Amino acid sequence: MLNDIKLYEKIPKDNFPIRLLDYRRDLYRFPLHWHEHTEMHCIFGGNGLLRCGDKKLSLKTGDCVIINANELHEGLSGDCTYGCVIIPPSFMDDNLVLFETLINDAAVTDLFVKIFEAYRCLNNAEALAIKGYTYLLLSHLIKNYSAKSFTEGAYRQHFEKLGRVNEAIRYINENYSEPLTTAQLAELVHLSEGHFCHVFKEITGKRAKDYINSLRVKKAAELLISTDITVTEAAMQCGFYDANYFSRVFKSYTGASPITLRRSKQVRGAAAPL
Repeated sequence: MLNDIKLYEKIPKDNFPIRLLDYRRDLYRFPLHWHEHTEMHCIFGGNGLLRCGDKKLSLKTGDCVIINANELHEGLSGDCTYGCVIIPPSFMDDNLVLFETLINDAAVTDLFVKIFEAYRCLNNAEALAIKGYTYLLLSHLIKNYSAKSFTEGAYRQHFEKLGRVNEAIRYINENYSEPLTTAQLAELVHLSEGHFCHVFKEITGKRAKDYINSLRVKKAAELLISTDITVTEAAMQCGFYDANYFSRVFKSYTGASPITLRRSKQVRGAAAPL
């Protein structure tokens, strides 16, 4: 099932088991995707905004974010210098763990710095150093930042659940303007409706209906700020077919009504020439 997901990214194979990406003062933006590898970012300077699963993380200098295998992730915004370490499952040996997502630890940052210092003057000796520092990094993370450990069977079951939820999220993101039901999503990922709702909440921390509504509200807010279409048109384009219901849901997620947001845009626009 996982290989059918359009957001899957195939990490190219190389003779060197670890993939390193060295970004120096670059925009922190990359599309929504997932892969079987564990991906780690360390922010050396600046800031970034990352979506990992259902969480949005504001990253600053010294932060390290760990994207566990098969987790959907996306770089949303920011301008920073950062290092990215991508580790294949085989490098983890038999350590079947999920890591905490956001870490700020001087020991972790120091190992990242050493990895990328070696990478920037790469030769045979430095390649061995990179492997050594990466093993030390993993050892430190496993000892101090393991969120959950699994048996082999439980590990496979967890990633099967992730795959089904990833597929549902991909479908929601592509079809939020159309009518969507949990029964329809459950059928898509070959689960009963009750089981699907349970798995979706377990993986994302949200009910599927809440995820759909929050995405629709976000898209509607973007339309109200960036275009001159009416509130009703924005609602219809984002999958809300009852204006009163749209207003109630919009306010419950944003704290303001769609009309209030539209008026604030008009006030800002009127003030701009000054």
